Amino acid sequence: MNQRRAIVTFASNRGSEQKYIMRTDYAVGLLILTFCTSCFGWSTKEHILLTRLAAERLTADSGTPPAMKEWLRQAAPDMMNADGERRFTLDIRIGVYPRGAVGLSFWSTVPDLIALSSRSGDAAAKVEPFGVPERLLHFVDLEYFCPDESRRIYADDLSSKPALNDIPRQMTDPRWQRAGMLPFRIEQSFQEMIAQIRQGRLGDKPGQFPRDEHATKWAGMLAHYIEDNTQPHHATADYKSQAYFKDKLRSPNIHADMEYVLLDDDYHDYLPLREEFWAELQQALTEPNDPVQVDDTWVESVEVLRTSYDALPLIGHAAAAAYTREDGKWKFDADQFYHYQGAVAGKRMTIMRMKARQMAWAVQRVARLWRRAWETGRQ
Repeated sequence: MNQRRAIVTFASNRGSEQKYIMRTDYAVGLLILTFCTSCFGWSTKEHILLTRLAAERLTADSGTPPAMKEWLRQAAPDMMNADGERRFTLDIRIGVYPRGAVGLSFWSTVPDLIALSSRSGDAAAKVEPFGVPERLLHFVDLEYFCPDESRRIYADDLSSKPALNDIPRQMTDPRWQRAGMLPFRIEQSFQEMIAQIRQGRLGDKPGQFPRDEHATKWAGMLAHYIEDNTQPHHATADYKSQAYFKDKLRSPNIHADMEYVLLDDDYHDYLPLREEFWAELQQALTEPNDPVQVDDTWVESVEVLRTSYDALPLIGHAAAAAYTREDGKWKFDADQFYHYQGAVAGKRMTIMRMKARQMAWAVQRVARLWRRAWETGRQ
């Protein structure tokens, strides 16, 4: 099984080798680092932001059923206006643990918390019906499904990306045990949300057994996996863009740069860049930015992975341009990285723009699948 995805929220990629940084409020960090090789799709802060934006989007939509709006107000009591979300994006530091998160915001971070607390070799940590640890439910290494076995490794020309028909729907195919099983988890979470709505279990209630089995839980969990679905590094075995560096073993962790560094880094606030990103995200949220819409949730999730895969060359080339090695240490030029321009599916854009588009896509898709689950469950 792949040893995947170091815990990037604890990792500094600015030195000659990865150094794990302990914050005083992360008392169990050493245990996590010892036992878990999971990663995050987006950072804890970003999952909270994206999930809350989806709830706010639906409550502002005149087409959302009134009963669903009332449920959302109870399920997401921390909803904000645009200015509040802007301040959250620019000024708030969250870290790994969802401090202060409630309702949907909290539940959207739970899959990562489960992955962090699970020992990979512990049979009890396997999630059924998938038979794999939680961490393998957050991504798919698409290259494993390339028909040509000699090309089951990331290639800059995207020649290793399989076609939809190359990817089997049967969980029993042994490649899923190595590649990751994100589409199956999205499908299951969607069905669980529908089931809870049908039973009228919309939120946790005193005396309700089992506790924490309700639509709010599964909506938050579903949001997490949908959001992971749009992170390009969650579609490839080259999850840190190591292919773009000569010394792959000591290459910087580009996964971190794509995720939390801009909005929730341990060392830098990047305020001018965050301001720019917020404007890009707001613009992306107004655009028709959901290119994959089919009724089949599993197929849709696979196609989201395949579409997001197309952004990997832009990320890799931006990383190669943004990093220099001086005195045995990596030096990162954030402006160079986030402003680097290249083509994604024939459209030129910066890393900043691409990140905003991918995150806006996650918001739009979460809102759409929540509403579909609500309408199906209330039939």
